[in-house]
Amino acid sequence: MSFRRLASPILRSGWKTMKKTVCLLAVSASLAVLAMALSYNSGVLFFAEGSSISKIDSSLQQTMSCGGEEIPFIVMFKPFQTADEEQLSRAGVTSEHIYHIIEGAAGVGSSRAIRDLADQQWVEAIYLDGTVQAAGPIRADDNFTVTSPARMVNASALWEDGINGSGVVVAVMDSGIDKNHPDLIGKVIGEVNYIKNEETTNDLLGHGTMCAAIIAGSGKASGGKYRGIAPGASLLNVRVIDSDGRGKDSDIISGIEWAMNNGADVISMSLGGMDLGETDLPVTTAADKAMDAGVVVCVASGNSG
Repeated sequence: MSFRRLASPILRSGWKTMKKTVCLLAVSASLAVLAMALSYNSGVLFFAEGSSISKIDSSLQQTMSCGGEEIPFIVMFKPFQTADEEQLSRAGVTSEHIYHIIEGAAGVGSSRAIRDLADQQWVEAIYLDGTVQAAGPIRADDNFTVTSPARMVNASALWEDGINGSGVVVAVMDSGIDKNHPDLIGKVIGEVNYIKNEETTNDLLGHGTMCAAIIAGSGKASGGKYRGIAPGASLLNVRVIDSDGRGKDSDIISGIEWAMNNGADVISMSLGGMDLGETDLPVTTAADKAMDAGVVVCVASGNSG
């Protein structure tokens, strides 16, 4: 048997194998291109490893993987590299608020636009604009009784020494305040609303009014039984929670900034869903800046029952 006869079947077999491999590679490449095209059209991104992706918080990455054209986010700028609305617009996102209390801004954008934003050299990190919540108060009947919060902390001992909150301004960041409640008439000296679809500073939930009364209520409606802990204090009504008990991190930051600019000595946030620390850096940074300026910031620990 000649070498040529022996080699021919081997060569033919090898060529067939090579053709199959090339075909498989071509099909794989086509599928990859198709997937990329579909992801581009749907707004769904398949992230590759890279330094810019590391700027995007994992919660936001998860939301981006589902697509969407108006994903809410908070971007933190690098020190001394604050961007303006025009720069954010050029990056492909819509800014909703540029902060002064922190080096950052809130906005919305598509998955691809946020990915492009992360490529900007002035961007430090980008976070999901998370949600917070407040529970509606219990609707009590006429026989409802509970120990007064002021009594729980023995506030009367301070009242006897003339310490009742007079001269102190407390910003209540909540669902609003009912200024017509008998316990709160004349207490609110300033107010602002950050709920876009509810153009009012009134309390449509009840939680904010309850908190305001615990802080500075006169106790008039109960004949003094449920007098507030600091009945001499004045209140700022900072509405950041809607009628369903929901709010956004971006509005919390705006509220802290507004409260500081309007003379708050104390900021009260009786809200659930805020995990202050590295996992919620934008809100944490704003709260830290307020404390650095001498404001006492009181935040609920859990508040989920």
